[in-house]
Amino acid sequence: MKIIEKESGIEPKGAKFHTADRPENLSDFLNYVNLTLIVGLPASGKSSLIKTLLNGTREDNLYNNVFNSVYYISPSDTMDLNLPDDKIINLDKEDLSVILQDIIDAEKDQGEDDDPHRVLIILDDAINFIATNRKALSVFRKLVMNGRHILGRNSSVALWIVSQKIKSVPLTIRSQANQLFFFDSTKAEKEIVRDEYTPLDRKEANQLFEYVFDEPHNFLFINLQLPKFKRMFKKFNQLILKNFN
Repeated sequence: MKIIEKESGIEPKGAKFHTADRPENLSDFLNYVNLTLIVGLPASGKSSLIKTLLNGTREDNLYNNVFNSVYYISPSDTMDLNLPDDKIINLDKEDLSVILQDIIDAEKDQGEDDDPHRVLIILDDAINFIATNRKALSVFRKLVMNGRHILGRNSSVALWIVSQKIKSVPLTIRSQANQLFFFDSTKAEKEIVRDEYTPLDRKEANQLFEYVFDEPHNFLFINLQLPKFKRMFKKFNQLILKNFN
């Protein structure tokens, strides 16, 4: 298999983009109507990636004008995202089903015909709270299936699930994902990614992983809305795969 890497000029470093040209198409990576999985072990680079995505390219341009509201939900507030206090929610103190429904109620009917309203909900280390809470799972599924309509006219909800292991995310949720950011991990984790998100066989997938994870904190970005031979990225550089299978 031949791998051709197309340079994007976008280099995540810390909480900012370092690029020769300001990327006007950053929202292509945020794709605000979807379910995104961000998976990596502790200290892999998940927090830096999230800060990079949200902060965009200018300090005064938070969220890069993609999201009107961002909520961060976690059992512990471990990520400094520069959000208002009422947008940072501790899961140990409130029921997730109530939290999600309160967000829907608070953000509903704020979109206008010429002014879309976009909401992002980040669920960090919260997958167990979804999988073990029937009411929370019901509201979560409603958000995933009806993200374009649940908030009313010209509004949408994006969900980012942050987890240390992809195996911890139930298959019913993994199968709904449109995008995956995957940091280097165990052989078992890579096998799940290979089988569920790529068209590659074992040898080809191992070649891809070796190519992407040649440096610490690199990540494999998979956009499942693209053709199968163009959906994989090394960080933000698109990988064109040729002569596979």
